[in-house]
Amino acid sequence: MMKKFLLGMILIVAVPLWAMDYDVDFAVFRGSEGYDIIEVYYLLPRQMFKFQPAENLYRSHVFIRTALVQQDSVIDLAEREFIDQVKNMQEVTADQKIPEIAVLQAKPGSYQLMTIVADMTSREQYKQSHKVELPDYGNQGLAISHIHLSGQIGKTQKQNQFSKYFGYDIIPNASTVFNESYQVLYAFFEIYNLQFDQANAGDYKVRYAVTDLNGKELQSQDWIARKKPGSSAVEIDQVVITNLPAGVFELRVEVKDEASNQSVSAVKRFRLIRTVRQPQVTAQTMQDLQLENLGEKDLDEIFGPLKYIAKNVEIKRYNKSDLAGKRQIIAHFWDERDRDKSTLINESKIEFENRLAYVNQQFSTPRMKGWRTDFGRVYLLYGPPNEIERHPSSLERKPYQIWHYHEIEGGVIFVFVDKSGFGQFELVHSTARSELQDADWMRWVDPNATRSSSSSNIDW
Repeated sequence: MMKKFLLGMILIVAVPLWAMDYDVDFAVFRGSEGYDIIEVYYLLPRQMFKFQPAENLYRSHVFIRTALVQQDSVIDLAEREFIDQVKNMQEVTADQKIPEIAVLQAKPGSYQLMTIVADMTSREQYKQSHKVELPDYGNQGLAISHIHLSGQIGKTQKQNQFSKYFGYDIIPNASTVFNESYQVLYAFFEIYNLQFDQANAGDYKVRYAVTDLNGKELQSQDWIARKKPGSSAVEIDQVVITNLPAGVFELRVEVKDEASNQSVSAVKRFRLIRTVRQPQVTAQTMQDLQLENLGEKDLDEIFGPLKYIAKNVEIKRYNKSDLAGKRQIIAHFWDERDRDKSTLINESKIEFENRLAYVNQQFSTPRMKGWRTDFGRVYLLYGPPNEIERHPSSLERKPYQIWHYHEIEGGVIFVFVDKSGFGQFELVHSTARSELQDADWMRWVDPNATRSSSSSNIDW
């Protein structure tokens, strides 16, 4: 018992004061045949477990049991164990946490959520218990699931326990605590019982707001209209948190169904931790020093993706500049693009750099960096699409994708085709202004397809 207490004291020093031995959070979603699905999220401190030497490595052995209990009866149970290994103990630090997830199902009702985390090496056990209400989402009236908060989302490369059915990994933050390393947090939830007519789908509207604990709005978005995909919908969006001070807040989401004139809302609490920020001039000075050591080839590589959003006069000025001039243009490129000059963070720059890192990770090929691809250019300019249609290859057709953006110009699409068959998708058509438009784009997918009677309209 003393050992467990001392571990808690060490955690208090290393992490926020409200931290426990491990963090647990959960979200409830509608299942099938009258059942609810409860996702239970864990955040386990890596130093919580004892490592021992094994075959030139150090290993810890962890066991997790998650159970829904009702009136002393176990309704559903999930168990998982894993081995964590490192080459040396210096790799294990106090700030490292291991995310985990367990999935249970049960009928709507009141339950006790019981969790046990056991160190199979030291035989130490840690337990938590939480009351859980599983709502009856039913088929009557607009309904919304719990909100799942995350600080990290990525495209699924290999199926794992965090992979969602729509092709993305959502890494849970069971502590619901975010610090200054997070510029945004991601909110994921589901909407049920939309009034849907296939002949006239219509829209639903969603609105995000951050409030204090008294309900006062500190920041909010305008209502966003989205096309109904059916009687239910998946909602995932990012919320910028860079302008919020340290404290405890609530994320409030509201949904309206235009057809039924019903509305529903949900709330999720989270905490922000802030440390003292360095003055902006220091960051600018550091950037100048970094650019000073770069040659023309490196500078051109940095400016390359910026050309997508740069003005023509900026591009011409850069092309005519010497090394010193190019460094200055890059160093001050984002000055006039700062959406909120009252903050020490340039939100536009952060958003673009996050997109750039994503496209270089997801769309790069052995011959080409991700930002140079058509996928990369469109993603950098317009952000993540609301919906992606993926059409695989067949005997008669080449693979292609259609990206849907519901909020741009009343709804636009981008069509990409792998013309060569080697995974290099090219933009062949879009309904967005100032983008390539080709009414006969299906000829790139199927050369034998009948062409549209309308002539191609290519708009550069």
